[in-house]
Amino acid sequence: MNHKIMQVGIPRFRFQAGRFNGSSALIAALNAQDFLRRHGNSLSEVLHAVGGNGGLDLFCKADRLMDGLCPDPRSVGEAIRDMRDLLAKADAPEDRHAASLRWHGARLTDLAASLPR
Repeated sequence: MNHKIMQVGIPRFRFQAGRFNGSSALIAALNAQDFLRRHGNSLSEVLHAVGGNGGLDLFCKADRLMDGLCPDPRSVGEAIRDMRDLLAKADAPEDRHAASLRWHGARLTDLAASLPR
């Protein structure tokens, strides 16, 4: 018997930043959705640490926007930029959130660059 092993995984989408058409913007929104699903716990913790309940509200807004199969790229871009801006305004704490703050801020910046305004 000849058995083949299939690898199942989450597809990664890449496209040229700055060029937005309908499908590339949707792919960028889906990438943001994937990020939120994978790193939402730590992101919400950092947002709460630096922004209190307002930070959690931003996270919940983004989570609601990305709840469906086809999230609106412009709305997702706005939510990602709002979270990024909150992290950018935060004083870099010298506690357990410092590295996480920098990492999440950098990743949100990358995602924001790929989403339409």
